[in-house]
Amino acid sequence: MICPECGQEIKSGEEICSLCGAKIEENAEYHTDTATADDKSQEIKPQAEEHTKDENYTEDKDDNSKKSSIGIGFYKFLCICMGIVLVAGTIIWAVLFLHDRMDSKLTVSSTASENSAVESNESEAAATTTTAATTTTTTTVDPYSVAVEPQTTDDYGTLYVTVDELAMRIGPGYDYEKLETSISSGTALEVTSEQYDSKSAETWCYVTYDDVSGWVCLSYLSETNPSVAVVLPDELYTGSDREWMTVIRSGGVKLYSGPDEDYEVLATIDEGEEIQKEGYNYLSVKWLYTCYNGQYGWIITYDGDWLNPTIE
Repeated sequence: MICPECGQEIKSGEEICSLCGAKIEENAEYHTDTATADDKSQEIKPQAEEHTKDENYTEDKDDNSKKSSIGIGFYKFLCICMGIVLVAGTIIWAVLFLHDRMDSKLTVSSTASENSAVESNESEAAATTTTAATTTTTTTVDPYSVAVEPQTTDDYGTLYVTVDELAMRIGPGYDYEKLETSISSGTALEVTSEQYDSKSAETWCYVTYDDVSGWVCLSYLSETNPSVAVVLPDELYTGSDREWMTVIRSGGVKLYSGPDEDYEVLATIDEGEEIQKEGYNYLSVKWLYTCYNGQYGWIITYDGDWLNPTIE
């Protein structure tokens, strides 16, 4: 219990304060008020604490507002910088684009000028060429002075010359120029092409003689040799059967006009010479029909028996 006068604590139930002598009854209501006041003071404390919390919240809110303001300002600054960079990039791109367009126009103009100059030069050259061509065409070229190559080539077989001297020409016709080479009677010629000439109404044969190629008239050729009566074979070799053989007999072999040693000797083929198989007889397997230096005839293929061959 508290004395209302001195404020000192006294025992409960005392009517007079032992310290200051004040009566307690008169101030009994004070005790209740005091308690009530104490209660009120206790009730007020939370309000003070709550007020303190409000002040702290306000301070925190102010700090957050300041931070938010700083963040918003930074973002604004960043956006402004980006905008400046974008505008500057657009301006630079536009300048470069216009510069390229101008260069392109200048290049096109320059190319067009160069093309015009080239076309002009080409036109002049074409005009000059045309003039030269026109001048050239005025000169007449004799078509019969130009050599004619065969359109196709094939193996037409062997034919013999039937005249004393056969002229060879550069083309299939009498109007073509003659070559200096002339072919004597009895010469065997390998025909590789034939062509009909409507002007001369003759068939012409393309042959090679003494490393010179040209055309001779078929009317002066024959399948048999008129200078020597050579016995023709029963069969002729064709294609891959026309093998090349080499003379291996010491002293060579003789070329006869028929498949027997009683026939006329036409030539001697030396050892090491190569000849080609041309034909054979059914009953004369020992003899071979061949050609040597343009002369056809027969050679013996072995001495005594087949174990002693003369060619291989």
